[in-house]
Amino acid sequence: MEKSQVVKGAFLLSIAALVTKIFSAIYRIPFQNMAGDMGFYVYQQVYPFFGMITILALYGFPVVLSRQIAEKKAQGKDDEVKELLSYTFWGLLILSLLLCIGFLLFAQSIALFIGDESLYTVIQLVGFGFLFLPLLSVFRGAGQGINHMAPTAFSQLSEQAVRVLGILFVTFILTSQGYDAYAVGEGAMYASLLGSGIGTIILILLAKKGDIGFNIKGSFKSFIQHNASFLKQSVFICLNSLILLLFQLIDVFTVVRGLQVLDVADVNIYTAKGVYDRGQPMIQLGTILITSIALAVVPLLSNAIAKQHHQDARRYRDVMMRLAILLGGGATIGLFLLMDSLNVMLFTDQAGTNVLRLFVLSILPCSIYLAGAAIIQGYGRIHIPVYAILAGLITKTAGNIVFIDLFESTMGAALANVVAFTVMMIIVLYSLKKIDQTIFIQKQSFVTLVVVLLSMGLVVFGLKIGVETIFSTPYQRSAHALQAIFLAIIGALFVGVAVCLSNVFTLREWASAPKLAAVKRRIIRTFMKN
Repeated sequence: MEKSQVVKGAFLLSIAALVTKIFSAIYRIPFQNMAGDMGFYVYQQVYPFFGMITILALYGFPVVLSRQIAEKKAQGKDDEVKELLSYTFWGLLILSLLLCIGFLLFAQSIALFIGDESLYTVIQLVGFGFLFLPLLSVFRGAGQGINHMAPTAFSQLSEQAVRVLGILFVTFILTSQGYDAYAVGEGAMYASLLGSGIGTIILILLAKKGDIGFNIKGSFKSFIQHNASFLKQSVFICLNSLILLLFQLIDVFTVVRGLQVLDVADVNIYTAKGVYDRGQPMIQLGTILITSIALAVVPLLSNAIAKQHHQDARRYRDVMMRLAILLGGGATIGLFLLMDSLNVMLFTDQAGTNVLRLFVLSILPCSIYLAGAAIIQGYGRIHIPVYAILAGLITKTAGNIVFIDLFESTMGAALANVVAFTVMMIIVLYSLKKIDQTIFIQKQSFVTLVVVLLSMGLVVFGLKIGVETIFSTPYQRSAHALQAIFLAIIGALFVGVAVCLSNVFTLREWASAPKLAAVKRRIIRTFMKN
């Protein structure tokens, strides 16, 4: 019964995380449509700071705290749980207050360093977001530590729903009243803070408070040691979840600065950064599925390794790598080929289409990196992804500095993204080979997979040329949308049918997903009849 409850709780959290990530990517599209590229620029210049707060309050602090609570309870040390929670709460409260005060005092300096002093007020508002960290983290961690997952899931969903709806509502009101981009950015931050507040209230109302205490006992030294270790583990454990935000943070501090050395008006630079940021929701959507699959596969892999079922472990890791290439490769090729129509469909015009084409090429190496990092963590080598991330951040920073100057546009930042993720991918693939003497197990399956993806690309490209030749007049937005959706569906169907008819996945792998296996049999019967 208890095991069933754990599985249900884990499933609930996974669904909440998936829905939250989808919301996080999608809402930026209507936001950009209302706020324009300048409004999108303002929001994206401060979003990475707030996004990191959200990630730490969801995947960092609560995860580490829940593990520590579970360990205490498993050892029969229930009396130490309250002490653990109080240490954590007060440690996070002190940290949050320091960060909040830091943002309030140094907002102007941060804005000047970014290259846009007008961001001053919006950056100040970010500081207040840190104040929600202690309660969100402690109540979530306490609930997860006793397998009481519902409060975390519901608070997560409510927080994101209020934030997204609030941002869109406030943006609509402010833009319709003629307010400028910075006022829209401030409104979006107020809506984000409201979301955090509602999430905190719901969490407190639903949480079981029996084990939660805030009275500190013990020495100051043990308090410091606990919180230093706690912070280190928390950041360590959610680095993969932070990677896209860390890359965006590098862009915040380097893109505008890099473009300001050119003889271009600041408003044009800010707009160019806003156009470049159109790629952020695309890369998020392109990698959501693989991160969700990783959450399901890693426990299976770790369990197989712990039981020394090495054949099963190899099978799990190989399936995950094929899925990463299938999903990441399919998304990369599709977005690259259809970017001109997708750009108009999603963001109203074709500004920055070539920059975005280059930007989305990072989806494939990013997907392979995420899959490889998850596999390596399953093998217990949790330090390797950290090295890969450090190498990626250094490469991204250096790439932005060099390439933006070289290309004299945001094309340089897009190229830096691709190069950085490629470096990270190479590191995890090399590490996989060192761990298990090979990268790919079913080599023929990978060859077939590459052929399927390239064939899909040729089919979509051929159809695209045909459609554009027949309808040679300039497209309206609706026509671009119809073309993008039609060709995306054709490409997805082509890949789906080709995967079912080929040896990309083995019979045993199909058998592990009965519903998908039934679809495969129907497709095969249909093609055999014809």
